[in-house]
Amino acid sequence: MEKRDYPLRKFEVNYNAQEIAERFKKLYTGLVYDAMESVGLKGRAMDSGVYPLVHTMKVAGHAFTMHGKATPNMDTYTHNIRLGLMKSMSDGCIQIRDTQGNLNCGQFGEISATAAAAVGCVGAVIDGSTRDSNILIDMDFPTFCRFRNPVEAYGRFMIVDYQIPIFVKGIDGMIVVNPGDYIFGDNDGVVVVPYERTIEILEMAEEWFAAEARSRKAMADGRDPFDVYDEYGRF
Repeated sequence: MEKRDYPLRKFEVNYNAQEIAERFKKLYTGLVYDAMESVGLKGRAMDSGVYPLVHTMKVAGHAFTMHGKATPNMDTYTHNIRLGLMKSMSDGCIQIRDTQGNLNCGQFGEISATAAAAVGCVGAVIDGSTRDSNILIDMDFPTFCRFRNPVEAYGRFMIVDYQIPIFVKGIDGMIVVNPGDYIFGDNDGVVVVPYERTIEILEMAEEWFAAEARSRKAMADGRDPFDVYDEYGRF
């Protein structure tokens, strides 16, 4: 058989991935979305229906994009495109999978998570389904999906490309997710920050988060809410 080489498509971010993830995880998605919308980045939240397996799970990291499709193809070499994508992952990345609306299998599971974690991936967002959900929960591997399905993907669905622009369902239509875009998710859903705006949006959200904390304290201390809003600008 002819040997096929799969391209290395590693995306290296220009910041400390662990530090930035820790800062995002102190926030919440609503605040990050508000920050984006305030600078004209509207509609960059996945639509209702994508949630974590457990409400306490969060994902925060740069996107490792994966494009899949329904196919009965069981060709070993094509199936092993995953070898190329595994070598392309970088520390702190989040797998985000475009499944093209496939409903007939679980497109992510225990083996996928174990392999991904071994090469530095710290979470997954599936615009589709997962299986092995109890094991993923026990692994504490943050996983977001639309639904759960016990059926194996092999012979039904396959990842056919990776680290390319993909499309996922958003609140105002489809969202383009590029490799490196920042993926942040909590129990309210998932937002997608353009890579080049990651630090800007993070710093803005942190400022607002601090202002909200001051507002809460002031109101708890008995101050008039209107005066508090005038002073801090967040309510």
